[in-house]
Formats: sequence, C-alpha cells, structure tokens
Amino acid sequence: MFYQRWLVLRAPLAMPLGTEKDLYEDSAFHLVALNGTQIIGSARLRLLSSELGSIAYVAVLPEFRNQGIGSQLVRKSLFIAQQKNLSAVRLMSRPNAINFYQRLGFVSEGKVFEYLGLSHVFMYYKFLVGA
Repeated sequence: MFYQRWLVLRAPLAMPLGTEKDLYEDSAFHLVALNGTQIIGSARLRLLSSELGSIAYVAVLPEFRNQGIGSQLVRKSLFIAQQKNLSAVRLMSRPNAINFYQRLGFVSEGKVFEYLGLSHVFMYYKFLVGA
C-alpha cells in the first residue's frame, strides 16, 4: 500500500521513498482497492478529534483512474467516519481534484495554500445531523 501511495503521490514530485508515510499510520484506518493481488488504489482516514476526521493519501494508479475506484475509496472512508459518529471530515485537495471531491459532497473552505510545493485547499464534508 505504501509503495503504491508513493508511486502516485510522491514519485511524480521526485520525493524519495519513505516520504509517503507519516507519524499517524498506526492509528489510522487504511483502505485499499485491489485488482487481483495488486494494490491499485488507497486512502486513509484518521480521527482528528471526536467530531472531525481527515481523509488523506487518496491515490489510484493512473491506468485504473476514471473507473470509480477513487470515489469508492472516499465513500467508504465517509461511511467509516459516520459510523464513528463524526460530524465532519476534511481533506487537503490539489486544484486538479477539487471537482472530484465536490461531486462527492465536499465543499472548499479557506484560502489556497502551498504544501509540498503544490497548491492545496481544505475541503470539508459535513454529515447531516440525525442522518
């Protein structure tokens, strides 16, 4: 899973292997999409507080994109977040992925900022109360 994450998110930025991990891997929920035994997609959900979660590292190998795999990973992450009784989930989106997340119900909030030398914006998904 980590190698696939690195291939999609870090290798294109010429970042070394190992930069695809952070301090929160052991306490997070990891989701993977498989094609046989090959990991072709992944995402991570982490609880930031009792009310807020974070989705990160949504990554699908290029040859498997536009098949709904990323959407399924995000929807499953949202399902888990809802089961944990979170009221919202946030993520950092690159500009080229904003429309993807908007189609899934996320809303941009705040100003564009730089992370890893790329523009990002925070996006939030807020669960309906009583849903």
